[in-house]
Amino acid sequence: MLAFVYVASFVVGAWAPFVWAHREVHGVVNPAHLALTLFNAVNVLICVWEHALFLHRGKIKREHARLKRKHGDRALPKPLCLFEHVSLSRALSYEHWSVIWSQYALLDPSYADQRSFGFWIDSGNGVVTLPATLLLSHAATYAGKNAYFLSTEAVAVVGIVVNYQMLYGTVLYFCNYALNGYARGASNASVATVIVANAIWIVFPGWWMWVCWDILTKDAFTALR
Repeated sequence: MLAFVYVASFVVGAWAPFVWAHREVHGVVNPAHLALTLFNAVNVLICVWEHALFLHRGKIKREHARLKRKHGDRALPKPLCLFEHVSLSRALSYEHWSVIWSQYALLDPSYADQRSFGFWIDSGNGVVTLPATLLLSHAATYAGKNAYFLSTEAVAVVGIVVNYQMLYGTVLYFCNYALNGYARGASNASVATVIVANAIWIVFPGWWMWVCWDILTKDAFTALR
């Protein structure tokens, strides 16, 4: 089965239950809730991949060197790993998904170097933001119906802090990418891939921070209802 099918299934599995529960609990489908919990589901996937980044950093470095010799620098291989066939047992392993970073490192070699900022900001993100992301999706779905154990203020503070961390880290990542000249010699498509993939972690954390500020000041999840 294509790796992309496993990826899509994981994201839907981390998103659809919250969408269904929100409809059951509150009787509506809220566009902001849909979009923000979808982002959270994608972030959960990225967190899992970031675990692989740390756990298999040696393999990533070796595979990146092999890919660089085969495909050159500043260009993604064809087909991408997401469009290759993968067995279920491989798809369930951290080791397999380390290939994501070996290939992405062709655009930004930071991910094949455990001494780099990119390596540490992303591997750290996988540990720090995973529980907070699940907390936010749960609170955004159930809070306000006596089905949650934290106050709205506490949830809002967690949301602001963790999303600020993601936004700040992404801005620094872009600065690192630009100042180190990783875009030089890359195709427009490769640069666009980096920009679009990372801009998501500016737009949606910014949106989450706005929603969490609204929750904090109004003591209610109005924007998500």
